[in-house]
Amino acid sequence: RYSTSKGEKIVIPAFAVERTQEIIYILGEFQRQGLLPDIPVYLDSPLAIKATEIFRKNKKYYDEEAQAILDQGYDPLDMPNLHFTSSTNESIAINEKPGSAIVIAANGMCTAGRIKHHLKHNLWRDGSSLIIIGFQAKGTTGRKIVEGAKSVKIFRENVAVRAKVFTIGGFSAHADQSDLLNWVSHFESNP
Repeated sequence: RYSTSKGEKIVIPAFAVERTQEIIYILGEFQRQGLLPDIPVYLDSPLAIKATEIFRKNKKYYDEEAQAILDQGYDPLDMPNLHFTSSTNESIAINEKPGSAIVIAANGMCTAGRIKHHLKHNLWRDGSSLIIIGFQAKGTTGRKIVEGAKSVKIFRENVAVRAKVFTIGGFSAHADQSDLLNWVSHFESNP
């Protein structure tokens, strides 16, 4: 609600496969529960769009929770205000449109892809939001932002960080210490 009350964009950098679909799934749940404002949600990544289409074509492999959503007559990877922006022109148009929107774009660590354009257009805006949902490797643009950088280089330009930055660690697919120890414990010989 922070950015929607100010008419600004909410930008979510995400990895194209699995992470993006998790975000769409959760946003769909929020929408069905009336918790998501009635604003456009753009999936702005050709690879993520193709991956989402593959997920949608393989509903028989959904888990029980997703099957239950299907049984209620909904697609867990869709919502009325979800737009796929495959072309470059559609991507450019997102930042030309005034008003709030949620923009999900690849690359999850903000180092390449369409996310860089959305950061360039929105990161400096008071009222906009950046939602970081996964691990950010040292030296990446995403990590610099999470660590509190006042500006970052995007396309060789310094862009001020005025957006409100939210970090949600629960989406990270990286194993923690106990996961790694469990994995190593199953080796037949010591690596």
